[in-house]
Amino acid sequence: MISRKLLIFSIYTIALLFSFPVLSQKTDRVLLDNNDWITGEIKKMDYGKISFKTDAAGTIQIKWDRIYQIKSNKYFEIGLGRGVMHYGSLDITEENEKYKILVVTEEEELEIDMNRIVEITPIKNKFWGKIDGNIDIGYSYTKGSDVKQWNSSFRLDYRPANAITTISANSIFTEQPERDATTKQDISLSYKYLMKNNLAYTGFTAMQQNSELGIRLRSSLGVGLSKNWFRSNMQRFITTLGVIVNRENSSDDTQGSTNFEGLVRMEYRVFRYRDPEVDVTSYIDFYPSFTIKDRYRTDLDIKVKFEVFNDFYIGFTFYHNLDTKPPESAASKSDWGINSSIGYSF
Repeated sequence: MISRKLLIFSIYTIALLFSFPVLSQKTDRVLLDNNDWITGEIKKMDYGKISFKTDAAGTIQIKWDRIYQIKSNKYFEIGLGRGVMHYGSLDITEENEKYKILVVTEEEELEIDMNRIVEITPIKNKFWGKIDGNIDIGYSYTKGSDVKQWNSSFRLDYRPANAITTISANSIFTEQPERDATTKQDISLSYKYLMKNNLAYTGFTAMQQNSELGIRLRSSLGVGLSKNWFRSNMQRFITTLGVIVNRENSSDDTQGSTNFEGLVRMEYRVFRYRDPEVDVTSYIDFYPSFTIKDRYRTDLDIKVKFEVFNDFYIGFTFYHNLDTKPPESAASKSDWGINSSIGYSF
């Protein structure tokens, strides 16, 4: 238990170190619909908003439909709704047309309507500039039942050109009278290589622990193919098909077992940037077993975040885990819960 807590604490400490700002030149320019130019640094554009860092006002969020033009000599990945990717700098057109961007690549100059663009991601040379993430911490206590629960999670995304590497973890500790404390911990590492037509090759590895389901340690390794079906400024819908090999050690089993499973994942995210800003991320994983007859597992996770002020938010998470044939030491075939937390995005 102590070693697991130490591992999670160490990872969170690294995540916090990554969150400190990095100095960079603020030479990008944005023309608003009131004909005012703002100078700063484009952090990213996603879900109908552009994050723009200024010296005077810090990082501000500007609605994409309130911007007439953008100019930057830095290098960006520009994503269109149908999965088309362009790489280059941003400039205004010769006619200074509003709601149009000139993308300057190594081979050509492309004039693109701004309403076709769903993502703008800076491709930076420095390691720190390619990292985004968030960290959440929560605690709850019920006097009537004397139940205490601690929950925490974090996520880091490393974004070079044509790829995304993600490391994430979450941990839940629950204490209640006349019963052993229960724990649920997950840590995962995934890599996506982005291709045309919103497709991506995916590789991933994970470690899980769940005392309620009798899992002391489950180590997994898998590959898959992902498809982004909806990709707009308001929502995403992604599916993944894959295969997994895992090694399971139950709470009362020292030898463990090796299993082969399939993977069907559906992930949906929707964002509303009107006040208050709301971000809903949900996914369900279905794991049919190839080695244990009539066994399948499901993982469901729904997280709702409400931004309180710049980059800080409160969140609520519902999770449900099901295993039709868990280890004999399992207290139940399913585990579920609702958590609240405060968080910070960086």
